Amino acid sequence: RRRPDGRVKILDFGLAKVIGTGISSPHEADTTRIGLGSGGQVSTAWGTAERAQWLSRQRKLRSYTEDVVTRIQRLAAFDAQEYGQVDYPPDHYRLLALRSRAPRDDRPWVLVTGGVHGYETSGVHGALQFLEQHAAGYPVNLLAVPCVSPWAYERIHRWNANAVDPNRSFREGGAAEESAALLRLVAPLRGRFL
Repeated sequence: RRRPDGRVKILDFGLAKVIGTGISSPHEADTTRIGLGSGGQVSTAWGTAERAQWLSRQRKLRSYTEDVVTRIQRLAAFDAQEYGQVDYPPDHYRLLALRSRAPRDDRPWVLVTGGVHGYETSGVHGALQFLEQHAAGYPVNLLAVPCVSPWAYERIHRWNANAVDPNRSFREGGAAEESAALLRLVAPLRGRFL
């Protein structure tokens, strides 16, 4: 049914709504757009109020600094590089990459990433474990970004603080700063990755 404000009321088929507002997904489109959401629910795009309500319910559940940054700092075999920053007040995150200390022109480059979605814990810790235990055995130049989305990592969430999925933003003009920063980082090496 259409609400007085023009939005469509969600038809709930027994699946939980994202934040109990009758809105089932945070599409970045106009709030009057009607579409089919997850689980076959009719949905409308989130507006500013829905995103603010969702954001107000997010809580830090772990620490990017303790879990990721400290391990990056201990990886002496690689050069650590800050390739960007994201600010989601009151939080500020340094985006960190590791690269081979002495890259060789006769070796290809390999890009290792983790944590594009914050709930993909195994990607973050798997990338770090690979760098700590196995990377030295590969005859390649490495560029590694163990945690692409620190805010989402801390909250074990798919989206960043703007309710944007970074994995859907790896394109020119994408809405996630995390993705844009990574694209800028890899740009000088395009065509050189395996």
